[in-house]
Amino acid sequence: MTGTPLIGRNAVIQMGATTIGFATGFTSNISVDLIKEFALGSDKAQVLSAGNKSFKVSCDKMYIDNTYASQVLGGTAVDFIIAPAGTSVGSPKITVKNVVLTVWDFKADQKGIVSEKVSGEGNDFQVGTF
Repeated sequence: MTGTPLIGRNAVIQMGATTIGFATGFTSNISVDLIKEFALGSDKAQVLSAGNKSFKVSCDKMYIDNTYASQVLGGTAVDFIIAPAGTSVGSPKITVKNVVLTVWDFKADQKGIVSEKVSGEGNDFQVGTF
């Protein structure tokens, strides 16, 4: 395998066309259900196939106001654009389409900043470049 690993601090995450300010990290995943059926008289699967797909995304950020909590409460659906190497021309681009925001976590402790995390699930996952 050739290439250079990407540095996380160069990453950008956007909700719609707006960069999420003060983001500290994000995760995204694709999961595929497995269709597996066995027939009587056999210990081997007779049907083994990819099933339904799920596309999840979450973003950790420094808390500024209640914007993201309000979007979760409102059932907001947005596109998340993930730029693991930044947004310069030719850089990788991942888009999770029509993400319904479903979770908002809020955290504060004595030794750090107040932070939040917003998560949701989309209906499509597209890869390309800027």
